[in-house]
Amino acid sequence: MSIAVHPDHQESGIGTALLKWIIDFFEKAGATQLEVGTGTFGYQLAFYQRQGFRVTGIDRDFFVKNYDEPIFEEGIRLVDMLRLTIRYGGDPA
Repeated sequence: MSIAVHPDHQESGIGTALLKWIIDFFEKAGATQLEVGTGTFGYQLAFYQRQGFRVTGIDRDFFVKNYDEPIFEEGIRLVDMLRLTIRYGGDPA
């Protein structure tokens, strides 16, 4: 599943509020961890890291294998996907 905020409303706190709600929801539901995937650079990576996610793996060539058209961020083609995890209960990823 993907989440996104329309560009006209980015940097207004909506994405952070949404992500915090998701993190809290799954913690209350008894999950032990939550994993996300994102590109290997850019604002998305920092966005997840600010909420406590840590890099736990690399899905090599993910964007090449799973998308018909190339995806570019800041003029650089996305190739690999980083897997980031937040673990509940104070145990760091």
